[in-house]
Amino acid sequence: MKRLKILLLSILLAVLSMAAWAGQKPAADLQIVTGEHWVTSSLEQKRAFLFGVGNLLEIEQAMAGDTFDAMRGHSIVPVLLEGLSGTSIADIVIQLDQFYAGQPDQIKRPVIEVLYIEMALPRLGS
Repeated sequence: MKRLKILLLSILLAVLSMAAWAGQKPAADLQIVTGEHWVTSSLEQKRAFLFGVGNLLEIEQAMAGDTFDAMRGHSIVPVLLEGLSGTSIADIVIQLDQFYAGQPDQIKRPVIEVLYIEMALPRLGS
């Protein structure tokens, strides 16, 4: 029952977090958030995006339950959860801002890719 409550709360938080993006230009198709979106977003939108990602990661972990360890090597979820563990949303915002500011040629790279490859993997020694 507790796990179900956590799951429902996480889903609700993810939906509410995504609402912050509603102020952006509507898109006909689902878009991958890139550095172009990131650098033009407000702090609130950046935080909402990261809260949404975090909630989805937590939902995936909760849904996997006892099989979570089997996801290793087959999913980005364990890498992101473990690699970003202990890092605050505020610090991730700063690091992403610095990444895109310092590497303007990488502006088209998806934010989730930067989180995974540039931030989470190095922290795991991968």
